[in-house]
Amino acid sequence: MRKKIGVLFLACVMFVGSALSVSAEGLPFQGYTYNYWGWIVPTPVAYVPMRSFNGTDIDPELGNFVNPSDVHVCPNGNILVVDTGNNRIVIFDQQLNLIRVIDGFYQDGARQTFNAPQGVFVTQNLEIFVADTENLRVPILDWYGNFLRELETPNPEGLEDDFRFAPVTIAVDRGGRIYVIVRHVFEGIMNFDASGEFMGYFGTIEVGRNPIEIFWRFFMTEHQIARRPRFIPTEFQGMAIDQYNFVFTTNFDAWGTANQVMRLNPRGEDVIFNLNENVTISGDQRHRTMGEMSGPTQLIDVIARPNGMFSALDRTRGRVYTYDSEGNLLYVFSGMTGSGWGTIEGMTRRPVALEMLGDDIIVLDGHQGRILQFTPTEYGALINEAIARRYNGDELGAVYIWRQLVALDANFELAWAGIGRSMLAAGDNAAARYYLRRGMDMVHYSIAFRRHRMEIMQDILPVVFNVATALMGLFIVYKIVKVVKRRVAEA
Repeated sequence: MRKKIGVLFLACVMFVGSALSVSAEGLPFQGYTYNYWGWIVPTPVAYVPMRSFNGTDIDPELGNFVNPSDVHVCPNGNILVVDTGNNRIVIFDQQLNLIRVIDGFYQDGARQTFNAPQGVFVTQNLEIFVADTENLRVPILDWYGNFLRELETPNPEGLEDDFRFAPVTIAVDRGGRIYVIVRHVFEGIMNFDASGEFMGYFGTIEVGRNPIEIFWRFFMTEHQIARRPRFIPTEFQGMAIDQYNFVFTTNFDAWGTANQVMRLNPRGEDVIFNLNENVTISGDQRHRTMGEMSGPTQLIDVIARPNGMFSALDRTRGRVYTYDSEGNLLYVFSGMTGSGWGTIEGMTRRPVALEMLGDDIIVLDGHQGRILQFTPTEYGALINEAIARRYNGDELGAVYIWRQLVALDANFELAWAGIGRSMLAAGDNAAARYYLRRGMDMVHYSIAFRRHRMEIMQDILPVVFNVATALMGLFIVYKIVKVVKRRVAEA
């Protein structure tokens, strides 16, 4: 009998193990997020790899991309790749049909070529801005690659004599203002007006300080301090512009004390508001300290998505992190393989750029020269829909989606909090407390608790007052009766 039970138990274990392996088959990465306390919580995968391709897949005569550095989806839906190693811009459509290759242009009758270009941006009227890095210029071309004008090297007062205008990333807003991230420029993003005139620096990065270094400086002499390296701001890494002309940027903060993603208003101020002050927008809150992909997250690129959402790309481990407008981490997907690994679908070796293609997300792998396209799962699509409804004021529609999400993932705190906020708005404070507690939404839970306490007090106080009044009346009657009896007895 015991043998039969043992065999049955072993069969069950093998069945469960095989089921788990089948469910994870084809997905080399796992979905996860972080809870209120900063601990990793497993989640269903939000995006899965749909396809990957290189230059040869687009056109055999095109050859492979060599050290590509940027990818951009233009307003007409076509895709541009900055093929840095081949000094060219490759344009193709979503069906991988090659449209054209721009490897140079004619300026004043002379043939000009690119030299290690790093970035590209296409405006609404299909003007192509190219960060021609080693040529120290930004040529502006029409859709067919014809030269229109050039963004000249600025020469304002205060620039160093050996200043090199080496652009790496470009973005243009709807008003024609041009934003350029220049290599080794720490003052901020260089800002130009629509005519190309330099307007100044845009945005600032708080100087990161090493706590250990600060401690030891208390014991150093002035001479020793002068010889120590100075605290200087880090450079901006990636940049994107949303539909409201807000500029998203990324930068690297080694100490995790500040956001690595900023949403800059026209005054250059970061307007991302974190409800959870204990969490920064910096990718992984916990990271390994050993191994090939060790160290903190380094967010090198960002994309502005509809409804206030944005996604950022991690150079350290190749992951894509997606947040809502309040800085809440929604989901994480993808990853990076080590140097001894081959090509794994959905994983990169050296991620360099990120873009949106409809609802899909594409990642450019600079090492393999490939583009990876990810498409949302049911779980990811529900999150995107819930965020969209909430962002546009459809709270009831959002709650309907939130309830579907908690059925798929009971650990999704934002969904519980979303339901709780809706209950709070509807005046059901008791139910709101339950959902907000599960969602760890302390701010709104405090509001629900205060309102619920007031409701209880409003229900109880009239009863208490009436009972107290009745008892007081009975006491007075008792005293009157007692006095009357005493006087009758004395008479």
